[in-house]
Amino acid sequence: MALNNPLKLDSIDRKILLELETNARQSNAAIARKAKVSEESVKYRISRLVKSGVITKFFVTPNFNRLGLTTFRLYLQFQHTTPEDEQEVIDYICNEMPCQWLGVCDGRWDVIARINAKDHFEFNNLLKEFFEKYGDFVRQQNVAVQLMHTWWPSIYSLAKESKKKRSIHVIPKQPETVKFDDVDLRILSILVENSRAPSVEIAKKIGKTPDIVAYRIKKLVKDSVITAFKSYLNRDLLGYQHNHVFLRFYQQPEKITQLFQFLSSFESVFFISSVVGAWDAEIGIDAKNSVEYHELFGEIKKQFGDAIRDYESLIVYKEYAPNPFKKML
Repeated sequence: MALNNPLKLDSIDRKILLELETNARQSNAAIARKAKVSEESVKYRISRLVKSGVITKFFVTPNFNRLGLTTFRLYLQFQHTTPEDEQEVIDYICNEMPCQWLGVCDGRWDVIARINAKDHFEFNNLLKEFFEKYGDFVRQQNVAVQLMHTWWPSIYSLAKESKKKRSIHVIPKQPETVKFDDVDLRILSILVENSRAPSVEIAKKIGKTPDIVAYRIKKLVKDSVITAFKSYLNRDLLGYQHNHVFLRFYQQPEKITQLFQFLSSFESVFFISSVVGAWDAEIGIDAKNSVEYHELFGEIKKQFGDAIRDYESLIVYKEYAPNPFKKML
């Protein structure tokens, strides 16, 4: 939930956060030029933002489809659980499953998780093991297959308007995979934990030269395996909340395309996921509170009410960013 008294940030802090959301891997010198402060000031402020908990992690956003992986979205509603039981379930999903993101929610679902698998059979085996262990804690479950996930910088409250061009959310007809090896996975695993890790540091960990690491990262970006270098922001400390919206559409392809184009430029929307399952899409909306959220979503409904057949929303009040690649190595 958004805090009544969010942490106060000055204009320089906001400029630095905006740059870290746009490209967390850029150097302190590059950020300093854009924020018009000294490199030493950028270094100090980033350290302070991390220590204060505003930034919880620097990470990359991979396109798992390019690696031949399918993302399954798992929705869980608990029953007969204590807070300790629920935390044990969350820890299992984050640590024992190839989970790329998990949100703890206030609404119909208690947990939403995005989990990687090579195919439906592998995912079924993962679920079987999970429910053998924790099935008694689950009242209701659902699963959706993610077709495409587009994630933009969360710039809400950081700038009045973004000067950065945002990509358009488009569902590919058929995902194309790229060739990769264990070195690529080890690099991705490190970058998921810290996207600002220097090439020299990564090279030491994987036993390669910094030049090889830099080349591999550049190629992963070129091949669209890495789609962005981002930072996880503590929304509570910034005074806003993650509103997770589920959408079901009328089958009007042209209208849906127009809606995606509109949402791709709607700056309070920070992600769109097209899925196959109970819903057609999910979106994330940043807002200071529920009143503002309803105003923002009301604007979307006003313009595209003839495309949205049904919707449901909840608040994600805690997020986890586990490392799915450690299960692939």
